[in-house]
Amino acid sequence: MTPVRAAFRLDILTIVVVAAWTFGCGGGASSVSNQSSGPSQKLTFFRIVDGSDYPTTVQYAYGPSIIYKDGVYHVFFCSGGNIYPAFDYVRYVKSTDGGKTWTTPIDMLHGNTELGACDPSVVYYQGFYYMFFGSAYYTGPNLTQTITEVARSQNIDGPYLTYTERGTWEDTPSDAKVIIKPLVFHDTDPTGYGAGQPTVVVHNGKLLMWYTDDSETPGSTILTYATTKYMLESVDPVTWTPSPSRKINIAPQDSVDVKFDSAKNQFVMTHILNAFDKSATLTRAYSQDGMNWSDEQIAINSSEFPGYTNNVGVAGDEVGNTVSSSTLVGFGAPPRLQQFYSPNSMDLYGVFIGPP
Repeated sequence: MTPVRAAFRLDILTIVVVAAWTFGCGGGASSVSNQSSGPSQKLTFFRIVDGSDYPTTVQYAYGPSIIYKDGVYHVFFCSGGNIYPAFDYVRYVKSTDGGKTWTTPIDMLHGNTELGACDPSVVYYQGFYYMFFGSAYYTGPNLTQTITEVARSQNIDGPYLTYTERGTWEDTPSDAKVIIKPLVFHDTDPTGYGAGQPTVVVHNGKLLMWYTDDSETPGSTILTYATTKYMLESVDPVTWTPSPSRKINIAPQDSVDVKFDSAKNQFVMTHILNAFDKSATLTRAYSQDGMNWSDEQIAINSSEFPGYTNNVGVAGDEVGNTVSSSTLVGFGAPPRLQQFYSPNSMDLYGVFIGPP
């Protein structure tokens, strides 16, 4: 697949702020620290994908999985599904000039023939690029729960084939295999979110996955579901064992992204606190084992970070390690960073910040 190169970059917003990082990990994450350290830095927020440019296809863009490989940023993201009844597609863009320009979005994964694919996490493992992603299934009339599935490719830019119930890898199969189901099945309101939003790294020869499952205590609104997080380990991309005992100690949160910092021998979780709100704040938390996390530390406070942002993704190498130089952070945001939120009108923005 060779997408057409975009010739320009839109909507630049530059702010000078004081970086707010602290390092290390500790007890349960139940609060946010406002400690500051590090030099002043200039933050430039730039648009990666303009959903409004593609009103019948892309429509909206958020939840990126970002791989930095051989000087190229590869970005997979959630976007609109334009073949009924799909809710979402995973689409793909790349930049070969350090994020200054981006290719035209191309379809990367339709998931299955039911409700599509969203919230991708892509890692390289045992000869393949695996894309873990959320889909959904109907539990009752007009009721759904999120589930997690997996696709793979020999090339980072596809094509990606989805794993099936028959043990094969196929393009848009009708029997995609569910690899993570909600811990509790719900066929009456509220069904909540379900089990999705995977973020995966390869560490010590294993796949480690952090994901959302709110099915034990499902919420009924966007502010009360998709917050409880679990961590699983596997050596087989299609075999996972969910368990209530794998709940991590982080305070309830929506979408997160996890990378491993080999220099400090710790996992780094990036999160947008107060997502979908005018007081959105970019935070980081740290862990030695992936289960026990520090309090969130502010990376960009709400006075400098755009409001109503959501669904963060952080650049790493192809196995999920942090990059040592400045780090690309991507997130969903209102078009042109205007101060409002609409789920059907969202662009994918990015910013470079210092390494964790």
